[in-house]
Amino acid sequence: MNITRSARLVGTVLCVVAAAGCAQPTTGEPVADEAAAEQATADAVERGLEEFQDHFVNLGDEHARVYNYLNYGDVKITTEHESFKVGEPPTVLTKRRFTGDGDWSQTLWPNASPVDYIELDSDHAFLAPTPWVSVPSLFTGGFDNCFVITAWVACHLDAAIGQTKLDMPDRQRNDARATDDGFEVITGATLGTMVDEGFISIAEEDREFTDRMLNTMIPVVIRFDREMNFTGLEIRDTVTDGDATPLELQLEYEVIGEATKDDLPDQPAAADVTAITDQAAAGQFFDKFNDRTPEN
Repeated sequence: MNITRSARLVGTVLCVVAAAGCAQPTTGEPVADEAAAEQATADAVERGLEEFQDHFVNLGDEHARVYNYLNYGDVKITTEHESFKVGEPPTVLTKRRFTGDGDWSQTLWPNASPVDYIELDSDHAFLAPTPWVSVPSLFTGGFDNCFVITAWVACHLDAAIGQTKLDMPDRQRNDARATDDGFEVITGATLGTMVDEGFISIAEEDREFTDRMLNTMIPVVIRFDREMNFTGLEIRDTVTDGDATPLELQLEYEVIGEATKDDLPDQPAAADVTAITDQAAAGQFFDKFNDRTPEN
């Protein structure tokens, strides 16, 4: 990151929050001062969003966590993912659990491996006679940062924010503020764009969102530290429309720290792995592996 650019951005944010130290009010010129503050805010938001995008374009060795909670009528979803990306070319470990005290599954992709190794959690252990399963790798066609499940959420959120800016620029919130830890950008995306991007996931047959709900602007808070490093984001809202079933959602991304080789498990021994090589069989496996209440 360019240090001069970061310092300029932090300075801009501080000017927005503490205007007395930047654009001093001048008798007879209130409009000019207000316009300057609005421009400073717009510049801070734009640069903050650029830093957010750059973080995932240039994703380094990162340990990250995504927490997703969704409540919609009979649909109640809680999912927690952690990811560890290490090295170049990278080795990637992702972990998943469906409840706060649930058992973790984990997926290991050794760099350039043609297969992913999945260690089954207790609810899905019946899917194989061994603790691990191997399947054709998600990265067979080449590695992409946005394929890492935590980064996938952020990449698709960025797309939803961008589409909302095109569709409803006058309704999208654009604000910036200094915090005790650094800096926040507050923007938004419509529920409809979030659904289209797939990270607000309710089966089509289970949802009855009204047009008003789909056009609701959901606030998005993106956080940075004092050095303008991305540290996380939060989406939290309840979407309602008269008698329609309300949607309660919460999604958080947290950069926990730097991932290292010590965070990675050893590649499992061949005797501990059931190999699934057929794509159709792999699809059937994932149908059950992603089922929250699987049946033998």
